[in-house]
Amino acid sequence: MSKKISTKSLSLQTILAGERHQLPVEKPHSLPIYSTSSFEVGSLDDSISLFNGDKDGFVYSRYSNPTVQAVESKIARIECGNEDGRAIMTSSGMAAISILIFTLVHKGDVCVTHNGLYGGSTEILEMLAEKIGFQLIFLDLNDPDELAEVQKYRSIRLIYFESPSNPLLHCIDIKQLTEFTRHQGIITICDNTICTPLLQTPLSLGVDYTVYSNTKYLSGHGNTISGCIVSKNKDFMDKNIRKSMRLIGGNCSPWEAWLTYTGMKTLSLRLQRQCANATYLAAFLNDHPQVSLVNHNSLPSHIHHQLAQSQMSDFAPLMSFELKGGEEAVKTFMANIQIVRHAPTLGDLDTLVLHPYTSSHRNLPEEVKRKSGITPGLIRMSTGIEDPKDLRDDISRALQLQ
Repeated sequence: MSKKISTKSLSLQTILAGERHQLPVEKPHSLPIYSTSSFEVGSLDDSISLFNGDKDGFVYSRYSNPTVQAVESKIARIECGNEDGRAIMTSSGMAAISILIFTLVHKGDVCVTHNGLYGGSTEILEMLAEKIGFQLIFLDLNDPDELAEVQKYRSIRLIYFESPSNPLLHCIDIKQLTEFTRHQGIITICDNTICTPLLQTPLSLGVDYTVYSNTKYLSGHGNTISGCIVSKNKDFMDKNIRKSMRLIGGNCSPWEAWLTYTGMKTLSLRLQRQCANATYLAAFLNDHPQVSLVNHNSLPSHIHHQLAQSQMSDFAPLMSFELKGGEEAVKTFMANIQIVRHAPTLGDLDTLVLHPYTSSHRNLPEEVKRKSGITPGLIRMSTGIEDPKDLRDDISRALQLQ
């Protein structure tokens, strides 16, 4: 029960008046933003029950927050369906990867990944391998024989992968991989940022954990940064991963969660247009005389065209293409686009381009760049919701100036 403030001090009234105002009993139509660092916990007995976990409720927004919890519930539902999954929001996609690896991997473990990851993902895996003391091995994850050979001599703890990868759109045969890992007791993590759960559901194919940069397609408006970890391993998520998130301090703020929540309401509509635009532009670029290569799963020439068809409901709204003129041609192209924007992100309403060689993958050794297909002439493009013909004309005009 609220305690009535009885005082004539205007100074005190400026501090406390309205703090205990009765919240509405009517359900709000839109999710409110609970922008508070902490919550009043009542009596000492109530406080003890809340901190012990004997009673459901909120105590401190680094631990949990009503706005953040609502978005976690939404993401878990679309990823896991009616099954009882868990989602934990984080301050960014990189925080999601870091917290998950930190929780799962120990000194002396062997972890496997593949070439062609997003540059930041490769960097954080290598950094954590050095700091924690685990061995990081790069393999072709579509070759079961390579995995079996490593597992024969060294016990693999975890496999981390992207599918499709950023920016070459290489795919991992998820079902084949998880059939191997399930029998070997290996943990799998899939970065599903590019597809979202609407185009691909790795957990339904046997993956243990998915990670997302909500900054990209899930929120979709270029106005927020957050990440998420999703799994059906609800007990481990609740007891271990959430604990790591709280102690590391990688929690998502209620404001960022709310922006993600509102953005997700249009996710299905946005993706339909973005995917259609990507397929249209990939075909256009594939026939352009200034373009030597287009990486998009919709093209039959892409190495993983059929694999993408088999495990995705549509081709992702991301692609990359290589200009014959190399980095100088890229500079000319970037200087002349008008509708397409040059920005270091993806998944927005706007069509965006990036030069991976000098930005997202700039810190990788030259040998790794070459092996991953990151060349000076490569441009990454994330398609937005504009009219596809306007985009085609803008790109065509910029390419004609080469």
